[in-house]
Amino acid sequence: MTECEICGVEIKGKVQYITIGSSKLQVCKACARYGTGVVVDKKAKTTLGGEPVQLVKAKPLQGLRGRGAEPHKRRLYEQMDLVIEEEMGMGEEYGRKIKEAREKAGLKQAELAKRINEKQSLVRKIENEEIIPSKEVWGKIERVLKSFL
Repeated sequence: MTECEICGVEIKGKVQYITIGSSKLQVCKACARYGTGVVVDKKAKTTLGGEPVQLVKAKPLQGLRGRGAEPHKRRLYEQMDLVIEEEMGMGEEYGRKIKEAREKAGLKQAELAKRINEKQSLVRKIENEEIIPSKEVWGKIERVLKSFL
């Protein structure tokens, strides 16, 4: 059996072929909404997982719940980031909240970084929401800024 190249689940039934950016993936029906559908063409010279596919005939997939796939509006990584933020209890605008708490505590980025034993650039990236902190780093930040968060 084939595994979904996004979520890793074993695909039962028909494999969906999508593109995300320049990547061509074999995915389950649930993950098909994250990309643009690709039409399987038996005469094509390009293969994807042993299946001949013609990549020039891409069209938006009609995904789950009647919605079309809108890759320009909902990017896979943005959705994954939201899930991670929710699981860790950070919520929206976590960077701004951390920055405000740090400033209320009277700490500079370098001082906070030293207290949590991380680099200042990591603190900057977290505050600018360029990256999501790991559970370990989030725990250290909470511990230092607990009364200000």
